[in-house]
Amino acid sequence: METRRSMWVKMGVIALAVAIGLQAMPALAQSYDPADEIPKPTGFEKGLTKFGRGLSNIMLGWAEIPVTFDKKLKEGKPLGYLLGVAPVLGAARAFMRTGTGVFEAITFPFSDRSVNYEAILKPDYIF
Repeated sequence: METRRSMWVKMGVIALAVAIGLQAMPALAQSYDPADEIPKPTGFEKGLTKFGRGLSNIMLGWAEIPVTFDKKLKEGKPLGYLLGVAPVLGAARAFMRTGTGVFEAITFPFSDRSVNYEAILKPDYIF
């Protein structure tokens, strides 16, 4: 009988500890601020991000042609538009993306530390 009673006492103590612990959880969740925990990127990290974005745009600039075609197809453009205008728009965007990639890859070490790390074209990456 004594073992059964001690088992119930232990279970009661554990249940009480869990109940007290669960009440403290919201206070812990409210005290977390990711702005305090995550450090701000340094100028070197921003420069490397700009360099990587530039290399990506150089290598994948050509992909603007099929991406533009696909976007216009999903918009429901007619076949004449898809075969005549969409490739020209895609080629123009491919030329802009590749040129922007060259610019970003060359100028990443010479950028002003406080500005000039934002992407020139949107979206930042083609994919």
